[in-house]
Amino acid sequence: MIRTFLDNGLTVIVHRMPVDVAAIYMFYNVGAKNEYAGIYGGSHLVEHMLFRKIEGLDKSIDELVEGVGGYFNGFTNYDYTAYVEVLPLESVELGLEIESKRMVGALFDPGEFELERKIVLSEFDMNENEVDFRLMYRASMTAWDTHPYRYAVIGLRRDLNKVSRDELYRYYRRYYNTRNAVLVIIGGLPEEKAIELARKYFGGLGEGGDAGSVEAWDENMPGRVRIEIRAPPNESPRLLYAIKVPGVHDIEGFREVVLFDFVVSGDRAFTYGLTAREPMAVPRSSRLYRLVEEGLGDVVYSYYEPTLMNNLYYVIVYGVKDPDKVVGKIEELIMERPSDEELEFARERIMARLSFSMDAPSKLGQLYGLSQLFTGDPNAVTKAIEDATRLGSDEYMDFASKLLSSPIIITYR
Repeated sequence: MIRTFLDNGLTVIVHRMPVDVAAIYMFYNVGAKNEYAGIYGGSHLVEHMLFRKIEGLDKSIDELVEGVGGYFNGFTNYDYTAYVEVLPLESVELGLEIESKRMVGALFDPGEFELERKIVLSEFDMNENEVDFRLMYRASMTAWDTHPYRYAVIGLRRDLNKVSRDELYRYYRRYYNTRNAVLVIIGGLPEEKAIELARKYFGGLGEGGDAGSVEAWDENMPGRVRIEIRAPPNESPRLLYAIKVPGVHDIEGFREVVLFDFVVSGDRAFTYGLTAREPMAVPRSSRLYRLVEEGLGDVVYSYYEPTLMNNLYYVIVYGVKDPDKVVGKIEELIMERPSDEELEFARERIMARLSFSMDAPSKLGQLYGLSQLFTGDPNAVTKAIEDATRLGSDEYMDFASKLLSSPIIITYR
């Protein structure tokens, strides 16, 4: 892996793999963490607009990429926005051309803007129809008063309805610039050639605009909170248990989260390649599955995603009949000291998942890009994951004991 910096501030990470494709990622250090009243959800709406008309491209992005047999996508998070093309090697320059023009040439056609607004509002409605989304949203609204993670990445309906084309365009021009971006090129292209092409397509771009970096901060949890929500007769009763865990800004805390996650939930993909991030049904080998084995619930899911700042770790249990017993069992499982065998099993799965996250350009590119954005080092997240396997039962117990002081518990039945 080689990392270099162009004169205009663009960070470029290249890595050669023995494959006949290349994944081109462009990460921008802008997401929900950068939004403000009146524009909550704007980062995601900008992402939608950047698949519309781009000055200098004679066709739509989907026509260009699919026309050469490639794949493309984009996604927005609390901390970043990213775009990816996976292309045959002979078409690598197409992906670089798209990303260089996307950075400066999005037109934000008014008609297309209104169409994308409707599409995003439709996504908002779909989320609101999902019980788990509503429960996790209620938990985040309880955990924070003013923190940017308080609202979901999709934003607020009132802001999505009212934000103007011009205000969103200014937001795009503010944060989409070379100093606020990380370009990752991974695949069969020689590293020297990849850097040469990066200079060709991005070296002439100016460095105007702002950086989206923020200082990590948090608000104190409100203490142990119990919330009861009445469910319609046709809805499955469930219980959500949420605890605050460290973000990647606290790299030592992050490695403790990794061990905790693999002991309690049993498994987790570190990078998702080209797939969506969803709550994970815990495997039978996990501690949390004992809730099912003991008849306290029908299905158990957990949800955790690495973020820059501290965020919530969720456990969702379906088919709950006795919420108090479920809560007691979850906390008992968290506070159980892991045996040597259990730790070794967790370590093996951590390393297996890490290997899986590095075996394809689309996954490794995500790992490098996120690590660079979160820590300034493309290898720091990988090293922290590896370091998690060196922790023992004492470190696990010290970490777990800090988690149970302020859970948010929502019963839906």
